[in-house]
Amino acid sequence: MQHVHIFLDEYGNASLNLDKAGTFSHLVLTAVLLDDTKLEQARQLRETISHRFFQGQPIKSSRIPNDKKGFRKRLEVLKELRQLDFVVLGMVINKSKLEGAGFDRNDVFYKYFNRIFLKQFPKNFTAFSIHADQLGWPEFRRSLHHYIETKVIQRDLFTPERTYRLVEDKAEEPLVQLADFLSGCLGKIYCTSHSHEKASALFDLLHDRTFIDFFPFERTDYLLSPAPEDQQKNHLIRRIASESAQEALSGRNSLSEEALAVLQYLYLMFRTAPDRLIEKREIIDKLKRRFPAFSEQQLRVCVQHLRDNGVLIASIQGKSGYKLPDGVEDIAGFYNRYLNSIVPMLNRINICNRKLMVNSVQEVDLLQSNTAYSLLHELIKTLDKEKHASLIEAQRSLSFR
Repeated sequence: MQHVHIFLDEYGNASLNLDKAGTFSHLVLTAVLLDDTKLEQARQLRETISHRFFQGQPIKSSRIPNDKKGFRKRLEVLKELRQLDFVVLGMVINKSKLEGAGFDRNDVFYKYFNRIFLKQFPKNFTAFSIHADQLGWPEFRRSLHHYIETKVIQRDLFTPERTYRLVEDKAEEPLVQLADFLSGCLGKIYCTSHSHEKASALFDLLHDRTFIDFFPFERTDYLLSPAPEDQQKNHLIRRIASESAQEALSGRNSLSEEALAVLQYLYLMFRTAPDRLIEKREIIDKLKRRFPAFSEQQLRVCVQHLRDNGVLIASIQGKSGYKLPDGVEDIAGFYNRYLNSIVPMLNRINICNRKLMVNSVQEVDLLQSNTAYSLLHELIKTLDKEKHASLIEAQRSLSFR
């Protein structure tokens, strides 16, 4: 029987005082999964990395400086770790979106999200051992252990080989140090308050064995439901969107540093979770780390310039955010957003022009008399034809009843 070892750690903390300098915008829970047969190799590799990069001390993400030299060291450690067959599961919790009583209490916060994160393991594995880095005070650790044992582990006569332990990562279970390091890497990618400007380099080394969930995970709603045959179109749209981003990032377009930074983040999130809409506030917080005065107005300008340069960026009616389109639904949502803006605008122009024409007895008719407005005139005429056709069709339907 396969026995999986799961090593847990986190990046960030439970503090919800996001206005305080240095507060983490997100909490990243990280699980490193190793098959039982890989444990000895993992222990040897951990020992090698410890002596080569950490002077024989525990592997700690926080011990790596956040400068260029430190980032190169982080990449080198990651490359060493890739010798090992492991899978990383993560949950990125956006603390600014948390609602409800209790989240301001650390014990409630950690119990709630640990339960959500850990409940996937009993569903997927019959036999497993969870080794979690101990946190908090002794009384809380006992309470957390009891909570997870009763609410998550689900050990019974048929699944006796399931354990959950809170351990000290230096003496009791050094392999938890791998989760510490990898959680720090994920934090540099997904925690906008502490992310690294070269996070894509970390992502490139992790993405083929990392799976991320976001909390809360916001899906988009659309007016148009795609047909099953749209799957081929989805694949094509996904490829074209990706290529449009790569083309812009190649530097062949004259884009500002801010616009390129916006696109880098959107493209990174697209590669992580293609169907996720990235909220404006998240993008702004990310950009402010490089450009402190970056604002929502600047974000809109950046997106406009990117779109003008051929980058496919979707925004959805009723939602505050952007994403690279992942399929027909995203494109439909993008078109619906503009359709729901453009048509009412044309109707208002038509109402205004009609009022002027009627009250002036056609003396004031700017739409037809001024060639600069000929396109507006043609669009309004097309809308009127559509309304007329719809009315005729409705009358025909009634006549057949």
